Amino acid sequence: MKVWLWWVLAWLCGCAAREADPSAPLRQALQIPVHRGELTPQLVKTWNQRDLVFEQIRFRGRDELWVEALACYSELARSRPLPALLCIPGSGNRKEELVQPLDLMPDWADRGFFVLSIDRVPDEAGLLERQGLAGIWGHQVHQLIRSLDYLQTRPEVDGKRIGMLGLSMGGMEALWLAALDQRVKVVVSVAGHLAWSEIFAGEAWRLVFAELPLGRRLLASAASGEQAWQAFRRSYPQLPDLDAGRVAAQLAPRPLLLLTGEHDPYSPPTATRQVFSVAVPAYEAKDQAAALEMWVEPEAGHGFSLSMRNRALAWFRRWL
Repeated sequence: MKVWLWWVLAWLCGCAAREADPSAPLRQALQIPVHRGELTPQLVKTWNQRDLVFEQIRFRGRDELWVEALACYSELARSRPLPALLCIPGSGNRKEELVQPLDLMPDWADRGFFVLSIDRVPDEAGLLERQGLAGIWGHQVHQLIRSLDYLQTRPEVDGKRIGMLGLSMGGMEALWLAALDQRVKVVVSVAGHLAWSEIFAGEAWRLVFAELPLGRRLLASAASGEQAWQAFRRSYPQLPDLDAGRVAAQLAPRPLLLLTGEHDPYSPPTATRQVFSVAVPAYEAKDQAAALEMWVEPEAGHGFSLSMRNRALAWFRRWL
């Protein structure tokens, strides 16, 4: 075969592969760069609590910015690699809250996991101005991708057994991350299910977008949900590609647990049920219906109750 013909065929095959990649529109919508630089990780501080090791760490993320992280694991990891859980809190929350008051990181580390959490992206207002709404979300997802890179450098971690827990907005970011990165093997998404048809059908959009300039203008004008949706689509045309249902279907056949509260105003049960119903055919098509579950916590609002934490832990223990 002539060399030029071989190159043409290789180029065509590469184009076909890219077109067949279901995550390509999501990557483009979130403005996720392909290039990732050196991590240059630094151990800032370490301390022990019984047989648990805590580490304050940082490593390079997007645009060479530091990603501030907290790790917790058992001394058991010195003798054999552990499955890892990457956790991201919701907007306005810090990684330290997963230690106190939730006690999540030490509890799950006691149960045999290497647990890592990172801070949320600072200067969201500046990012919004420079990169738009999807750019803010994409920046956070990129930092989570870098966190996966970091986890795979740790000898204490079994790099083939990584789960992802996201709370509130982090629950949506967990779906986006897993759709983009196959290294995430199991997902628990809590109270962060942005199924646009349901978010804008009720009052949820008024809370989710209350701090955005566009959201404030729409609230001041007493816009309806349909008017708000059309306004957001005009300003942020990437939104349909970021819909939670569409993204969740891309996770099949990897295990996915969706959790929300019965009275959650930000992530209402109608949105969670919508995401679940859209994802079901994808899981059934791969004969993995048991790997997709949904739970609506009775009498609960926007949070992560002890009962929900127990369900999340059981899901990770079952599938990792």
